[in-house]
Amino acid sequence: MGTDHGRSRRLVAGLAATALLALACNSGAGSTTPAKPANAASPAASASGGSTSGAAAAPAATAPPALIPARVAYTTIAAVQSPFWIAFDGGYFREQGLDVPDMNRIDPGATLIAALHGGEVDLVAAGGPSLVLGNLQGLETMIVGSDLDVFEDAIAVRPDIKTVEDLRGKTIGVSRLKAISDVAARVALERLGLKPDVDVNFRGTGGNAESLAALQQGSAEGASISVPALFKAESLGFPVLVDITAMKIPFTNGSIGTVKNTIATRADVVERVLKANALATARFKSDPEYAMQIIGKYSDIQDQDALRGTVDVYRPILQTDIYPDRGALQATLDAEENPAARTATPDDVADFSFAEKLRQSGFYNNLPK
Repeated sequence: MGTDHGRSRRLVAGLAATALLALACNSGAGSTTPAKPANAASPAASASGGSTSGAAAAPAATAPPALIPARVAYTTIAAVQSPFWIAFDGGYFREQGLDVPDMNRIDPGATLIAALHGGEVDLVAAGGPSLVLGNLQGLETMIVGSDLDVFEDAIAVRPDIKTVEDLRGKTIGVSRLKAISDVAARVALERLGLKPDVDVNFRGTGGNAESLAALQQGSAEGASISVPALFKAESLGFPVLVDITAMKIPFTNGSIGTVKNTIATRADVVERVLKANALATARFKSDPEYAMQIIGKYSDIQDQDALRGTVDVYRPILQTDIYPDRGALQATLDAEENPAARTATPDDVADFSFAEKLRQSGFYNNLPK
Protein backbone atom coordinates (compact mmCIF):
# COMPACT_ATOMS: atom_id res chain seq x y z
CA MET A 1 0.00 0.00 0.00
CA GLY A 2 3.00 2.31 0.54
CA THR A 3 3.98 2.26 -3.13
CA ASP A 4 2.23 3.94 -6.03
CA HIS A 5 0.57 1.94 -8.77
CA GLY A 6 2.74 1.23 -11.77
CA ARG A 7 0.91 3.70 -13.97
CA SER A 8 1.33 6.47 -11.40
CA ARG A 9 4.52 8.40 -10.89
CA ARG A 10 5.66 10.88 -8.33
CA LEU A 11 6.47 14.36 -9.52
CA VAL A 12 10.12 15.06 -9.04
CA ALA A 13 10.49 16.65 -5.62
CA GLY A 14 13.56 18.55 -6.72
CA LEU A 15 11.62 20.31 -9.48
CA ALA A 16 8.85 21.20 -7.09
CA ALA A 17 11.30 22.45 -4.48
CA THR A 18 13.03 24.56 -7.11
CA ALA A 19 9.69 26.04 -8.12
CA LEU A 20 8.92 26.92 -4.51
CA LEU A 21 12.34 28.52 -4.03
CA ALA A 22 11.83 30.54 -7.17
CA LEU A 23 8.44 31.65 -5.91
CA ALA A 24 9.90 32.70 -2.59
CA CYS A 25 12.44 34.81 -4.44
CA ASN A 26 9.63 36.58 -6.34
CA SER A 27 10.99 35.36 -9.63
CA GLY A 28 7.54 35.24 -11.18
CA ALA A 29 7.90 31.52 -11.99
CA GLY A 30 4.38 30.95 -10.69
CA SER A 31 2.94 32.34 -13.90
CA THR A 32 2.29 29.65 -16.43
CA THR A 33 1.17 29.75 -20.01
CA PRO A 34 -2.08 27.88 -20.47
CA ALA A 35 -1.69 24.71 -22.48
CA LYS A 36 -3.64 24.74 -25.70
CA PRO A 37 -5.28 21.81 -27.41
CA ALA A 38 -3.41 20.43 -30.36
CA ASN A 39 -4.73 21.52 -33.68
CA ALA A 40 -7.18 19.05 -35.16
CA ALA A 41 -6.26 17.41 -38.41
CA SER A 42 -7.64 19.25 -41.41
CA PRO A 43 -10.91 17.68 -42.53
CA ALA A 44 -11.06 16.15 -45.93
CA ALA A 45 -11.84 18.69 -48.60
CA SER A 46 -15.52 18.86 -49.47
CA ALA A 47 -16.86 19.43 -52.93
CA SER A 48 -17.68 23.03 -53.61
CA GLY A 49 -20.91 24.13 -55.11
CA GLY A 50 -19.03 25.07 -58.31
CA SER A 51 -17.50 21.63 -58.84
CA THR A 52 -17.61 20.39 -62.46
CA SER A 53 -17.26 16.73 -61.45
CA GLY A 54 -20.17 14.58 -62.54
CA ALA A 55 -19.68 12.21 -59.62
CA ALA A 56 -21.26 13.03 -56.30
CA ALA A 57 -18.71 14.47 -53.90
CA ALA A 58 -17.88 12.39 -50.82
CA PRO A 59 -19.08 13.98 -47.57
CA ALA A 60 -16.40 15.84 -45.64
CA ALA A 61 -14.86 13.91 -42.77
CA THR A 62 -15.46 15.61 -39.45
CA ALA A 63 -12.46 15.48 -37.15
CA PRO A 64 -13.27 14.87 -33.47
CA PRO A 65 -12.60 17.81 -31.18
CA ALA A 66 -9.04 17.89 -29.94
CA LEU A 67 -8.61 16.92 -26.32
CA ILE A 68 -7.34 19.61 -23.97
CA PRO A 69 -4.13 18.67 -22.11
CA ALA A 70 -4.54 18.68 -18.33
CA ARG A 71 -2.23 17.63 -15.51
CA VAL A 72 -3.81 16.34 -12.33
CA ALA A 73 -2.49 14.68 -9.20
CA TYR A 74 -3.53 13.28 -5.83
CA THR A 75 -1.73 13.49 -2.52
CA THR A 76 -2.38 10.33 -0.56
CA ILE A 77 -3.30 6.69 -1.04
CA ALA A 78 -6.66 6.86 0.69
CA ALA A 79 -10.18 6.24 -0.51
CA VAL A 80 -11.09 9.91 -0.08
CA GLN A 81 -9.22 10.57 -3.32
CA SER A 82 -10.67 7.63 -5.23
CA PRO A 83 -12.97 9.84 -7.37
CA PHE A 84 -9.85 11.14 -9.14
CA TRP A 85 -8.67 7.55 -9.66
CA ILE A 86 -12.04 6.57 -11.10
CA ALA A 87 -12.16 9.68 -13.29
CA PHE A 88 -8.83 8.59 -14.77
CA ASP A 89 -9.30 4.83 -15.04
CA GLY A 90 -12.98 5.04 -15.93
CA GLY A 91 -12.43 7.54 -18.76
CA TYR A 92 -14.40 10.43 -17.27
CA PHE A 93 -11.61 12.96 -17.81
CA ARG A 94 -11.52 11.97 -21.49
CA GLU A 95 -15.33 12.04 -21.66
CA GLN A 96 -15.11 15.68 -20.57
CA GLY A 97 -12.65 16.47 -23.36
CA LEU A 98 -9.44 16.29 -21.33
CA ASP A 99 -6.19 14.56 -22.19
CA VAL A 100 -4.87 13.46 -18.80
CA PRO A 101 -1.77 11.38 -19.62
CA ASP A 102 -1.27 9.83 -16.20
CA MET A 103 -2.35 9.95 -12.58
CA ASN A 104 0.44 11.30 -10.40
CA ARG A 105 0.86 11.20 -6.67
CA ILE A 106 2.54 14.22 -5.10
CA ASP A 107 3.39 14.95 -1.47
CA PRO A 108 1.09 17.47 0.24
CA GLY A 109 2.36 20.74 1.65
CA ALA A 110 5.25 22.67 0.14
CA THR A 111 5.88 20.18 -2.67
CA LEU A 112 2.26 20.31 -3.77
CA ILE A 113 2.06 24.10 -3.65
CA ALA A 114 5.32 24.48 -5.57
CA ALA A 115 4.16 22.07 -8.27
CA LEU A 116 0.90 24.00 -8.72
CA HIS A 117 2.76 27.29 -9.06
CA GLY A 118 5.44 25.83 -11.27
CA GLY A 119 2.87 24.52 -13.74
CA GLU A 120 3.68 20.87 -13.07
CA VAL A 121 0.07 20.32 -11.98
CA ASP A 122 -3.16 22.06 -13.00
CA LEU A 123 -5.51 20.62 -10.38
CA VAL A 124 -5.07 18.33 -7.42
CA ALA A 125 -7.16 16.18 -5.12
CA ALA A 126 -5.88 17.05 -1.66
CA GLY A 127 -6.85 17.65 1.92
CA GLY A 128 -8.07 21.13 2.71
CA PRO A 129 -5.20 22.07 5.09
CA SER A 130 -2.47 22.15 2.42
CA LEU A 131 -4.52 24.31 0.08
CA VAL A 132 -5.71 26.63 2.83
CA LEU A 133 -2.20 27.09 4.21
CA GLY A 134 -0.82 27.88 0.77
CA ASN A 135 -3.48 30.56 0.37
CA LEU A 136 -2.75 32.07 3.78
CA GLN A 137 0.93 32.21 2.88
CA GLY A 138 0.12 34.28 -0.20
CA LEU A 139 0.75 31.45 -2.66
CA GLU A 140 -2.68 31.83 -4.33
CA THR A 141 -3.94 28.28 -3.88
CA MET A 142 -7.72 28.02 -4.06
CA ILE A 143 -10.24 25.30 -3.29
CA VAL A 144 -12.70 24.95 -6.18
CA GLY A 145 -14.59 21.86 -5.10
CA SER A 146 -15.04 19.31 -2.33
CA ASP A 147 -16.55 15.84 -2.35
CA LEU A 148 -16.10 15.17 1.38
CA ASP A 149 -16.75 17.72 4.13
CA VAL A 150 -16.21 15.60 7.25
CA PHE A 151 -13.23 13.72 8.64
CA GLU A 152 -12.89 10.06 7.68
CA ASP A 153 -10.30 8.72 10.06
CA ALA A 154 -9.73 6.71 13.22
CA ILE A 155 -7.04 6.22 15.84
CA ALA A 156 -5.92 2.61 16.14
CA VAL A 157 -3.81 1.76 19.18
CA ARG A 158 -1.67 -0.91 20.74
CA PRO A 159 -3.74 -3.45 22.72
CA ASP A 160 -2.54 -2.13 26.09
CA ILE A 161 -4.11 1.30 25.39
CA LYS A 162 -7.66 1.01 26.71
CA THR A 163 -8.91 4.61 27.11
CA VAL A 164 -8.25 8.02 25.64
CA GLU A 165 -6.62 8.96 28.95
CA ASP A 166 -4.09 6.17 28.36
CA LEU A 167 -2.76 8.19 25.40
CA ARG A 168 -1.42 10.87 27.74
CA GLY A 169 2.32 11.15 27.14
CA LYS A 170 2.14 8.78 24.17
CA THR A 171 2.88 9.26 20.45
CA ILE A 172 0.41 9.08 17.57
CA GLY A 173 1.75 8.30 14.11
CA VAL A 174 0.27 10.46 11.32
CA SER A 175 1.08 10.48 7.62
CA ARG A 176 2.55 13.98 7.78
CA LEU A 177 2.24 16.92 10.12
CA LYS A 178 -0.53 19.24 8.87
CA ALA A 179 -1.99 16.45 6.75
CA ILE A 180 -5.61 15.31 7.25
CA SER A 181 -4.56 12.38 9.47
CA ASP A 182 -2.70 14.81 11.74
CA VAL A 183 -5.42 17.48 11.91
CA ALA A 184 -8.19 14.91 12.41
CA ALA A 185 -6.41 13.30 15.36
CA ARG A 186 -5.65 16.66 16.95
CA VAL A 187 -9.19 17.98 16.62
CA ALA A 188 -10.76 14.75 17.85
CA LEU A 189 -8.45 14.29 20.84
CA GLU A 190 -8.88 17.92 21.86
CA ARG A 191 -12.64 17.38 21.87
CA LEU A 192 -12.04 14.37 24.09
CA GLY A 193 -9.97 16.31 26.61
CA LEU A 194 -6.34 15.90 25.53
CA LYS A 195 -4.27 18.89 24.47
CA PRO A 196 -2.21 18.21 21.33
CA ASP A 197 1.58 18.53 21.71
CA VAL A 198 1.15 18.79 25.47
CA ASP A 199 -0.76 15.70 26.55
CA VAL A 200 -0.10 13.67 23.41
CA ASN A 201 2.60 13.84 20.74
CA PHE A 202 2.39 13.44 16.96
CA ARG A 203 4.99 12.12 14.55
CA GLY A 204 4.90 12.20 10.78
CA THR A 205 5.61 8.78 9.29
CA GLY A 206 5.12 9.25 5.55
CA GLY A 207 1.75 7.59 4.99
CA ASN A 208 -0.92 5.23 6.26
CA ALA A 209 1.23 2.16 5.72
CA GLU A 210 4.15 3.77 7.50
CA SER A 211 1.97 4.77 10.45
CA LEU A 212 0.81 1.18 10.73
CA ALA A 213 4.43 0.03 10.60
CA ALA A 214 5.30 2.44 13.43
CA LEU A 215 2.50 0.90 15.46
CA GLN A 216 3.82 -2.58 14.79
CA GLN A 217 7.42 -1.63 15.59
CA GLY A 218 6.51 0.13 18.84
CA SER A 219 7.74 3.58 17.81
CA ALA A 220 4.18 4.88 18.20
CA GLU A 221 1.42 3.82 20.57
CA GLY A 222 -1.32 4.92 18.19
CA ALA A 223 -1.85 5.60 14.50
CA SER A 224 -4.25 8.02 12.86
CA ILE A 225 -5.28 6.20 9.69
CA SER A 226 -8.18 5.88 7.28
CA VAL A 227 -9.82 2.96 5.53
CA PRO A 228 -8.84 0.59 4.00
CA ALA A 229 -5.57 0.71 6.02
CA LEU A 230 -7.66 0.83 9.19
CA PHE A 231 -9.07 -2.61 8.45
CA LYS A 232 -5.53 -3.93 8.05
CA ALA A 233 -4.63 -2.50 11.47
CA GLU A 234 -7.60 -4.20 13.08
CA SER A 235 -6.73 -7.52 11.46
CA LEU A 236 -3.26 -7.25 13.00
CA GLY A 237 -4.71 -6.82 16.49
CA PHE A 238 -4.69 -3.02 16.83
CA PRO A 239 -8.16 -1.93 17.95
CA VAL A 240 -9.86 1.35 17.14
CA LEU A 241 -9.84 3.62 20.18
CA VAL A 242 -11.34 6.73 18.57
CA ASP A 243 -13.70 6.49 15.60
CA ILE A 244 -13.29 10.00 14.23
CA THR A 245 -15.62 9.35 11.29
CA ALA A 246 -18.46 8.59 13.71
CA MET A 247 -17.89 11.97 15.38
CA LYS A 248 -19.04 13.65 12.11
CA ILE A 249 -16.69 16.59 12.53
CA PRO A 250 -17.12 19.17 9.72
CA PHE A 251 -13.89 19.68 7.80
CA THR A 252 -12.82 20.19 4.19
CA ASN A 253 -11.38 16.74 3.65
CA GLY A 254 -11.78 15.76 0.00
CA SER A 255 -11.01 19.04 -1.70
CA ILE A 256 -10.03 19.83 -5.28
CA GLY A 257 -7.64 22.73 -5.62
CA THR A 258 -5.66 24.83 -8.04
CA VAL A 259 -4.10 28.30 -8.18
CA LYS A 260 -5.58 31.62 -9.21
CA ASN A 261 -3.57 31.72 -12.42
CA THR A 262 -5.14 28.46 -13.59
CA ILE A 263 -8.60 29.73 -12.68
CA ALA A 264 -7.96 32.87 -14.75
CA THR A 265 -6.37 31.21 -17.79
CA ARG A 266 -7.77 27.67 -17.89
CA ALA A 267 -11.28 27.98 -16.47
CA ASP A 268 -12.55 25.42 -18.97
CA VAL A 269 -10.10 22.83 -17.61
CA VAL A 270 -11.22 23.52 -14.03
CA GLU A 271 -14.88 23.05 -14.98
CA ARG A 272 -14.20 19.85 -16.92
CA VAL A 273 -12.18 18.32 -14.07
CA LEU A 274 -14.97 19.08 -11.61
CA LYS A 275 -17.54 17.49 -13.91
CA ALA A 276 -15.38 14.40 -14.32
CA ASN A 277 -14.95 14.17 -10.55
CA ALA A 278 -18.71 14.38 -10.01
CA LEU A 279 -19.34 11.65 -12.58
CA ALA A 280 -16.67 9.48 -10.96
CA THR A 281 -18.24 9.99 -7.53
CA ALA A 282 -21.60 8.96 -8.96
CA ARG A 283 -19.94 5.82 -10.36
CA PHE A 284 -18.48 5.10 -6.90
CA LYS A 285 -21.93 5.30 -5.35
CA SER A 286 -23.76 3.32 -8.01
CA ASP A 287 -21.14 0.66 -8.81
CA PRO A 288 -19.54 -0.54 -5.55
CA GLU A 289 -17.80 -3.47 -7.25
CA TYR A 290 -15.97 -1.11 -9.58
CA ALA A 291 -15.12 1.19 -6.68
CA MET A 292 -13.60 -1.78 -4.85
CA GLN A 293 -11.56 -2.67 -7.93
CA ILE A 294 -10.11 0.83 -8.29
CA ILE A 295 -9.35 1.26 -4.58
CA GLY A 296 -7.64 -2.13 -4.56
CA LYS A 297 -5.57 -1.17 -7.58
CA TYR A 298 -4.23 2.08 -6.14
CA SER A 299 -3.88 0.91 -2.52
CA ASP A 300 -2.41 -2.53 -3.33
CA ILE A 301 -4.93 -4.01 -0.90
CA GLN A 302 -6.56 -7.19 -2.18
CA ASP A 303 -8.56 -8.16 0.92
CA GLN A 304 -12.11 -8.12 -0.45
CA ASP A 305 -13.68 -7.63 2.97
CA ALA A 306 -11.49 -4.59 3.61
CA LEU A 307 -12.28 -3.13 0.20
CA ARG A 308 -15.99 -3.75 0.62
CA GLY A 309 -15.88 -2.17 4.08
CA THR A 310 -14.12 0.87 2.64
CA VAL A 311 -16.77 1.37 -0.01
CA ASP A 312 -19.49 0.93 2.62
CA VAL A 313 -17.90 3.71 4.68
CA TYR A 314 -17.61 6.12 1.77
CA ARG A 315 -20.81 5.61 -0.20
CA PRO A 316 -22.96 7.60 2.26
CA ILE A 317 -20.46 10.38 2.90
CA LEU A 318 -18.99 11.15 -0.53
CA GLN A 319 -20.79 14.05 -2.23
CA THR A 320 -21.58 14.09 -5.93
CA ASP A 321 -22.28 17.84 -5.66
CA ILE A 322 -18.79 19.31 -5.26
CA TYR A 323 -19.98 22.62 -3.75
CA PRO A 324 -17.61 23.26 -0.80
CA ASP A 325 -19.41 23.49 2.53
CA ARG A 326 -18.75 26.87 4.16
CA GLY A 327 -18.99 25.47 7.68
CA ALA A 328 -16.38 22.83 6.84
CA LEU A 329 -14.13 25.48 5.31
CA GLN A 330 -14.46 27.62 8.43
CA ALA A 331 -13.56 24.62 10.59
CA THR A 332 -10.48 24.10 8.43
CA LEU A 333 -9.50 27.73 9.00
CA ASP A 334 -10.15 27.40 12.73
CA ALA A 335 -7.77 24.44 12.93
CA GLU A 336 -4.98 26.29 11.13
CA GLU A 337 -2.26 27.80 13.33
CA ASN A 338 -1.18 30.47 10.82
CA PRO A 339 -2.23 33.86 12.31
CA ALA A 340 -3.78 34.89 8.97
CA ALA A 341 -6.43 32.23 9.51
CA ARG A 342 -7.98 34.26 12.32
CA THR A 343 -9.24 36.90 9.88
CA ALA A 344 -9.67 34.81 6.71
CA THR A 345 -13.10 33.68 5.57
CA PRO A 346 -14.24 30.77 3.39
CA ASP A 347 -14.58 33.18 0.46
CA ASP A 348 -10.89 34.04 0.79
CA VAL A 349 -9.71 30.45 0.34
CA ALA A 350 -12.34 29.02 -2.03
CA ASP A 351 -13.79 29.94 -5.40
CA PHE A 352 -17.43 28.83 -5.39
CA SER A 353 -18.25 29.99 -8.92
CA PHE A 354 -17.54 26.69 -10.68
CA ALA A 355 -19.57 24.64 -8.21
CA GLU A 356 -22.40 27.15 -8.40
CA LYS A 357 -22.39 27.00 -12.20
CA LEU A 358 -22.71 23.21 -12.11
CA ARG A 359 -25.68 23.49 -9.74
CA GLN A 360 -27.44 26.08 -11.86
CA SER A 361 -26.87 24.13 -15.08
CA GLY A 362 -28.79 21.08 -13.86
CA PHE A 363 -25.71 18.90 -14.30
CA TYR A 364 -26.48 16.93 -11.12
CA ASN A 365 -30.13 16.26 -11.89
CA ASN A 366 -29.61 12.70 -13.11
CA LEU A 367 -26.72 11.76 -10.83
CA PRO A 368 -26.92 9.91 -7.48
CA LYS A 369 -26.86 12.32 -4.57
